[in-house]
Amino acid sequence: MQTHHRGLRTFCSAAQHLSFKKAANELSLTPSAVSHQISDLEEELGTKLFKRMTRRISLTHDGSVLYGEINHYLRAIDEATNKIRKQATRHPLLVQMPEFFASELLMPRMSRFSDAHPSIDLQIEGLGITDDHNPAADINIVLSRKTPKAIKVAKLFPIRYVPACSLAQKEKWEHEGIKELTAIRRATILLHKARPDAWNQWAENAGIADLRPKKIIYVDSMFALSRAAEQSVGIALMPLPVSQDWFDSGSLVALHDSHLVTEDYYWLALNGNSNKRVALTFWHWLIDTFNQ
Repeated sequence: MQTHHRGLRTFCSAAQHLSFKKAANELSLTPSAVSHQISDLEEELGTKLFKRMTRRISLTHDGSVLYGEINHYLRAIDEATNKIRKQATRHPLLVQMPEFFASELLMPRMSRFSDAHPSIDLQIEGLGITDDHNPAADINIVLSRKTPKAIKVAKLFPIRYVPACSLAQKEKWEHEGIKELTAIRRATILLHKARPDAWNQWAENAGIADLRPKKIIYVDSMFALSRAAEQSVGIALMPLPVSQDWFDSGSLVALHDSHLVTEDYYWLALNGNSNKRVALTFWHWLIDTFNQ
């Protein structure tokens, strides 16, 4: 004869609390149901497990032996089943995006989504300038002037660039009486490898002829470029609104009023292999959060 797990679990709860009423509260049963299950277990085992007194109960010798032998096993079973149950309700979602977007825009706001959707496990994959788009991603965030190929796409916002440097560097030039355009010509230019013509385009847009910087440093990381500008290594064309926090915090200041407005947009791309319900939940949150 095989003893039912339910009866053993009820017994362990009653043995732990030494109370049928407290066991009933823990198991969402009535005290009568607990008493019946204990009686059935005692009948099945052929021995009394509790001494029943007017206002309390206590374990018999056999009850103490049984409790000591099975309690840790039942706890292990409950923990394992709860773990499996929780895993079965998790929803992984792989999202690929440019690293600078992830660090500057998404991560500072990520707790809002996580708090609202605790069952969705986001896997954020940063995309460098030489990386290929991951076809296994549920959602791609893409910086492009062309519409991405996907089953569903949406524009988030356009990108514009502004020349920027550290506050200390700008104050130094102002103290020396050096005008903005002269400073740009004399300064070290920080240039992102993915946009080799950006400074020339900005100069043309600003009406500056023959921009010949003193020195050029090429980098392949927006974060490295931003940090270099912050440390007064040179001046950089910073993308807005992605880098807005650098300006709000005072880490960087604009060096010139002229912005380079581009045809580049951040796009959302939903792929066909995604869990559509879960992916659309994050999709709509991204649009509500970042669409401009």
